[in-house]
Amino acid sequence: MKTLNSIAIEYLLRNDSQINNNRSEEITKEVIRIKTEQDRKSQKSLLFQMYDLEIEGELPFA
Repeated sequence: MKTLNSIAIEYLLRNDSQINNNRSEEITKEVIRIKTEQDRKSQKSLLFQMYDLEIEGELPFA
């Protein structure tokens, strides 16, 4: 799932890569960091949701 920030950074990456290769590498690293952070948050959220369902006894395999 992309946020407005990651879309903006990707846009800057495309435009900036022709002008300054070092800057575009920094932007690429930032996009990867943001995506990784978002993935961790969504995984954590899913785990907490499953835990809550397990406590309530609503999981079919619990």
